[in-house]
Amino acid sequence: MEYNDSRLNTIVGKIGGDTGALMFLKDSTSVSEFFPDFIVQIDRLVKPTYPDWIKELVHPELELLGPAEYDLQAGVRQWLHDDQNRGYVRGGVIYKYLKDTNTLGSCLSLQDGLVIQQKGVEIFRELFKGKKVFLWKSVVQLHHDNYLLVPFLREEGGELVVHWRWLDDRWNLNDPALRFSK
Repeated sequence: MEYNDSRLNTIVGKIGGDTGALMFLKDSTSVSEFFPDFIVQIDRLVKPTYPDWIKELVHPELELLGPAEYDLQAGVRQWLHDDQNRGYVRGGVIYKYLKDTNTLGSCLSLQDGLVIQQKGVEIFRELFKGKKVFLWKSVVQLHHDNYLLVPFLREEGGELVVHWRWLDDRWNLNDPALRFSK
């Protein structure tokens, strides 16, 4: 195999840039530290635990659907509603579109999000660069007022956390849905 400047730059980038390359060459660290693990493995027979304040999962029939293993880097894409490309759109509009086009099932779920969370903030940063990513397969209804919410992942205080967002809120370019690639 021949290595040109572009290929070498890609390799150096994958091992942490100049600092990572120097650490590797000085034997300060092992090769495995430089290659993030983007493979997600999920036991789809085990349902995730939802917070107590949730009345119900709106689409329980979709909860356990999805691949048992996938590559987060190559097998998942960020998807935006057309209106998100032009500005803001209410979450209810996005949700209705996903339901009406039968594409809600192609979205990731809370279960996927919890496994991604375990992968760590570094993986998240590399793939999603400061965005909030939404897990539309797991829309829930609240106990006390029947509002709908959707879970999402975001970096907060150097950690990867799961939060919930009202569908009445507005979404923009930094709020993509995570969907499985075809």
